[in-house]
Amino acid sequence: MLKGWALRLGLLLLSAAIVVLVAMLPQGVVATEAPAPPGSLGEVRTDATKKFRIEPLEGEAGGLAYSWSLAAYGEGLRDYMAGLAGGTLTVDQWYGTAQRVLPLLPLLRETWWLSFQLFAAALVVGVVLGLLLGCLVLGSRAGRAFSLGLSVLGVSVPDFLLILLGQLLTIWSYRTFGVRLWSVLGVQGGERGWLLPLVALSIIPMAYTARLISTALDEAMRQEYVRTARAKGVPEVWVVLKHALRNALPRALNGMPAMLNVTLSSQLVVEVLTNHYGIGSGLMRGLSYSQPHVVATIGLIFCTWFLVMDGLAVTLRAMANPQLKGGGTP
Repeated sequence: MLKGWALRLGLLLLSAAIVVLVAMLPQGVVATEAPAPPGSLGEVRTDATKKFRIEPLEGEAGGLAYSWSLAAYGEGLRDYMAGLAGGTLTVDQWYGTAQRVLPLLPLLRETWWLSFQLFAAALVVGVVLGLLLGCLVLGSRAGRAFSLGLSVLGVSVPDFLLILLGQLLTIWSYRTFGVRLWSVLGVQGGERGWLLPLVALSIIPMAYTARLISTALDEAMRQEYVRTARAKGVPEVWVVLKHALRNALPRALNGMPAMLNVTLSSQLVVEVLTNHYGIGSGLMRGLSYSQPHVVATIGLIFCTWFLVMDGLAVTLRAMANPQLKGGGTP
């Protein structure tokens, strides 16, 4: 187990280095003034109330030439690492035409907490519904078909399509009946809708859990100890809870690392499309405003989050199933 965590720590350091090195590449771009080539066109405006005109550049009118400098890139990396270690990184936020400079790390701490709340709530809701849905495999043929169909549908339907359908539904309801089913596309700092992103993000863990539980239960109910319990007259409810489900849960945990990773990967799409101002939306705003230090810092947070959640899932799986050593497969 310790060896597995040491390996994940090494992967974390490697992935963090790659993320920072790639995200900070724009810091090496250097712009220098250069004369415009003959026949070049440029934007000209003599009156601020009028539009730009495209005209040929005359005389020594120049432009900008862009190049990439290793020295500038190294200086940008040093400044970023010093700011990250000292907690002095800042971020430019625009509100219309007004600009504010805010400390980056406290802002990311707040947005990450919003993302974690959404992630944790989606996991709890998805796993609980998945358990209930997976247990339907023990019921009638209709219940089994419903369980299988809904779990397959949950994995197959993209989360962005589900979000768009939810937005269309509440817009139609509001225009037709004056009833807003849930908040969509709220402004930053205003009302924050939770229902739509929660539903979209909990679909994947629900479908994963339902498929794993239904498969494990279906196999467990065929085992000899279940037949023995039934032969002794144990009620069917206790046969399922004390024997089948108890032995099926550790096997269902085998899919937890993949489920957590897929859910966390979907969080970026869910946050952007529902205007949930968490860490994923912050990453997109950092890209939009060309702030590589914001992208690098959020990338470090995501790398740490991925590896910690994966390590916890593998550890829980190994603890639940003693046959797994270090989280591996038996």
